[in-house]
Amino acid sequence: MTVLGGLEEACVSIHADSGEILDCNEAAANLLGVSAATLVSAAWRNVIPCAAESASVLEHALQAGRRVMLPPLILDRVQLPEVAVGGLCLPGPQSPQGAVANLLLWPLHDESHTCVPDDLAPSDTLALLGVDQLRYDASWGARETASLMADIRGSLLEIVRSGDAVGPPMASSILVTLRDVDIEGARDICRAILSHVHRQHTAPGTATADARICVGLAHRAPGTSALATLLAANNAMLYAQSAGAREPVRAATEDDHKRIIGTVVNHAGIFSESSNVHASGTGEEGGDDEARSPARKVLPPVAPIEKDIEGYVVDNMEGAVDQAIFLAQLDIPVAIIGPAGTGKMYIARIIHEESDGASDMLVAIDCREFRSRQVAHKRIARELAQGEGKTLVFKSPHLMHAEVQLKLAKQISSRTLADVSPPRYLPRLKLIALFPEKLEVLIRRGQLVAPLASAFAGYPINVPPIKDRKQAVLRWAHKILGQEGVTRDRDMKGFTPDAEQAMLLYDWPGNISEMRQCIHDALEKTDKDWLTPVDLGLFTGIKPDGAPYLPEPKPFLAVVATRESEDENYVPSVQEALHVVLGEAVHSLLELKVIKPLGTWLEDELVLAALDRYRGDLRRTAEFLHTKPRNISRWQPKIASRENDRNGSALWQKPRRLLREWVRESPQSDESPLTLMADNLMAHVNQQGGALGSAARARIMGVSTPTYLKRCREAGNT
Repeated sequence: MTVLGGLEEACVSIHADSGEILDCNEAAANLLGVSAATLVSAAWRNVIPCAAESASVLEHALQAGRRVMLPPLILDRVQLPEVAVGGLCLPGPQSPQGAVANLLLWPLHDESHTCVPDDLAPSDTLALLGVDQLRYDASWGARETASLMADIRGSLLEIVRSGDAVGPPMASSILVTLRDVDIEGARDICRAILSHVHRQHTAPGTATADARICVGLAHRAPGTSALATLLAANNAMLYAQSAGAREPVRAATEDDHKRIIGTVVNHAGIFSESSNVHASGTGEEGGDDEARSPARKVLPPVAPIEKDIEGYVVDNMEGAVDQAIFLAQLDIPVAIIGPAGTGKMYIARIIHEESDGASDMLVAIDCREFRSRQVAHKRIARELAQGEGKTLVFKSPHLMHAEVQLKLAKQISSRTLADVSPPRYLPRLKLIALFPEKLEVLIRRGQLVAPLASAFAGYPINVPPIKDRKQAVLRWAHKILGQEGVTRDRDMKGFTPDAEQAMLLYDWPGNISEMRQCIHDALEKTDKDWLTPVDLGLFTGIKPDGAPYLPEPKPFLAVVATRESEDENYVPSVQEALHVVLGEAVHSLLELKVIKPLGTWLEDELVLAALDRYRGDLRRTAEFLHTKPRNISRWQPKIASRENDRNGSALWQKPRRLLREWVRESPQSDESPLTLMADNLMAHVNQQGGALGSAARARIMGVSTPTYLKRCREAGNT
């Protein structure tokens, strides 16, 4: 035992076939937390406390009959903290009992401290970034690698969300803790992270041009320690590196350890059976070759913001502006058709101005705000009677009661005022109606009566969505970023190239309104002077290697066929889409096995969206929400206190966007939006959360258990 006793590492001699421990040193007993007498003659599986995956790795290494450098393993000791260990398996001399393997183990970290965050929550995901394929030579070595990793950490701090944690570099790896995000959300974030890092640190012509950067992801499973989660992320990263560029962002799987042991057992190729082990050379490191060192940047590459964009962004809207100028000279009602947020009101303003209308003679009638037929009849009659020289713009007239629509249509077609004696013609005025969809679609849905559609259908102006006006996307984004920066007294630099690429490829279903909200929310979450895809929550088209997105070319006929099919496809309403994403949010919670107060967040977003809609007017906000102004004032401090939690939750971003879009478009209703959306969410919670207790479901709804049970009874659920 003099050989084993002279080693600092824990060493155990094991019979390769039976698994019996033949000998050990004192370091092994100390590491494993048992006496040497307990180890000798015991089966190694019974006294080396490791998980099934690690035990499988050990077993294959012991039976390989060759030198095997083990991947990191975890020892789950009974009376000592769990510890990550490195290991080496060496074939020993033949004994009377048969083949012997010597197992050397050593701790990979101080047992009182690991690089795993102490506050790792069940809803968090660990992302381990690793760099390999660095070319070590006379001008590049460990010192340059350490400098590179420090620079990469700086780049990570530029792009991660405010609540995420970036650990210190450990060799050529850095651990990032992504808060409150599932694996799929973490994939998107890490694609953006890798693209950002590649753009800054693998520039052609530098020593790091060929460096490979991979990320391993792991989500903490129930009953799994934080250290075991880190090991899973590490295994995923190692496998991503061994797999080349096929999967630079890889989530941990149960089979990762099997692939890794297959790699390490046969790592030497044809020399795997060699009995000689040579220490790696330690050549001279360092060097002053500036061209060989990685480029260090204080700021990421940022597309500078386009300054001094005055008024509306120069954008002909695919001919809509030209149409408006032409129709301004004609005395006919005009329908302006386009999705919410596309700029329909801007087109209406062009018609008014080109017909020499005074600025104070443009009157917008928001048909969403009519709480009853009587209110609608009275307001429309007054505006028509007093409309001399004015331009009346009816916003969303399809949301009015059918009786009101028919009466308006009759007055337009006959050019006479209703309920006036003696009969009077309409005064000289212009009539414009704004619709979110084609008139025939609204008629088919039963929202628009045919006579009113006919009254406005002579020369409709179609305003295309922003996704069809790519040349204007970035100019709009720059204008909005500049405006938002001014309101915050921040000198914004612009967007990173990845952010611009993601904005160009995103469809913007909420158009300019959604873009403004997206940039507003991004600035609320970061104090940087530029915005990244992670800040915006947009990841479309981002490649981990930082390469620009190149869409697959399509034959012309295929493009035409695609456009025709898109025109025919059913487009769900915002409320239908909102129903789906609320269900997805509940599903994500259950998958993550965490509880978040989605009901409270939902109410917060509804209040904030209503305040935005009415520009902070408490009375009108309260009317829309069917509550009292003093309640809005009382709720606001608590809503503000929960802002970071809502902003930091990846699963809440889609519901948040759609809730705000829904509030913008919704008419006044007899039912409170707060009640309507709470019932919608509760239906998903009850349907998907059957395995949860009432208390847990109540916490998701953000109410007490008695209140939740009362609501269930009122809804007819037991």
